[in-house]
Amino acid sequence: MQTQPDNEYLNTQANQVQEPMNNKGYFLDLDSSGASLEDGRMTNLCFQRFRMMDLSFFVFNLIGTGLTVITLELIHYDQEPEARMVILWVIFISNLILMGLVVIRNAAKLKWRESKGDMYSGFNVEPLAISLEILIIAASPLPFLDDYSFQFANDFVEGEVYYYANELLCLTLAFRVIFFIRTTLLNSYWHSNRTDRVCNLYASQADYMFTIKSLMRNQPFTVNYSAMILLIFVFGYCLRICESPLNRIDISSNDFSSYANSMWCVIVTSTTLGYGDYYTRTLLGRIVMSVVCILGNFVVSSMIVIITNESYLSTLENKVVILIDRLSLKKQMQQEAAMIITIFGRIYYSKRHLDFSEDEFTELNKKMKKYAMKLKLTTRKYVAARALGSQLEEINSGFNSLKENLKQTSQLQEDLIKSNENLINKIDNK
Repeated sequence: MQTQPDNEYLNTQANQVQEPMNNKGYFLDLDSSGASLEDGRMTNLCFQRFRMMDLSFFVFNLIGTGLTVITLELIHYDQEPEARMVILWVIFISNLILMGLVVIRNAAKLKWRESKGDMYSGFNVEPLAISLEILIIAASPLPFLDDYSFQFANDFVEGEVYYYANELLCLTLAFRVIFFIRTTLLNSYWHSNRTDRVCNLYASQADYMFTIKSLMRNQPFTVNYSAMILLIFVFGYCLRICESPLNRIDISSNDFSSYANSMWCVIVTSTTLGYGDYYTRTLLGRIVMSVVCILGNFVVSSMIVIITNESYLSTLENKVVILIDRLSLKKQMQQEAAMIITIFGRIYYSKRHLDFSEDEFTELNKKMKKYAMKLKLTTRKYVAARALGSQLEEINSGFNSLKENLKQTSQLQEDLIKSNENLINKIDNK
């Protein structure tokens, strides 16, 4: 009479176990998930196209930057108006090509991300990034504005103070430096298709900040010195432009027409020295120096942190220092013990043969006591160094045993998972 209810109960339990497994099968279906896996060859090809477009952008950006610097010199000294106009038209054409490369480059980046199946939220800001890049490129010296200038009042000098329109547009080269930095990071070892794949495995994002952090970890001095040199040259260039209206009238003091003086002012300000031999007298110049103060403090403070971190010993280096210290103390103990034995032998020999006077005996006793005290102190240092080394060895052995325990625990967990899967398969077969 009780077999029927028992059979119904077992059938009900089997159906309850099988139902979640059927739901779980959706996630374990390899056929359905295989389509979402990325094709390594395709993603590598798309990334190489993206990198090639970025290098093309780098070349045209370099051409435009170089020609803009030449144009600034011609404007500053008011020379060769015809050659200046030709250069301005070449800059204008190169900027048009550069704007097109901005769109093509971002399309190649989007294609690479789509090949990886990585439709991340950053696509929402891509139109804004493209617009900003095009705006920075468009704000360059133009042939249509070659004769335009802007006058302004200044309390330091008397006379007509003015900026040329193209002279102000040359300041946008400071933003173009960001494009050069971006290309350098993109072509580094730490920013590649493989790096992006590894970062995805560990729930990280292989962006430019990750590349900077990796370079700071592996090449801290190179990154910091490069940032300092870039700060000096770029903001020295901007400072020279900002102070150029006053230099046209009076160069007796604060002569920023010299590029060397501008860089010297940036160096003195960024390192918080502030000699006061050169100072800005225009509003734009003061804005530039305010930015230099902030960035300079950041670069100098990071250099202090890097030097401090590099001065620390690693774990292996610390072991080597402790071992060398112990060997040095052991050798010192042997030398001091040898001196005590030598003095004691001389005292014993002199007592038997009566060769020394009482003063000589007293002097030898003092020497023996002196070396005995040194041997005592050296022995204590040696014991302390040996105890420190044993403590480090105990800590390392403790970490090793903990690591072995974690391995055993993970292996036990894998065995339990396999046994559960076998049990579930048996239930499904029944």
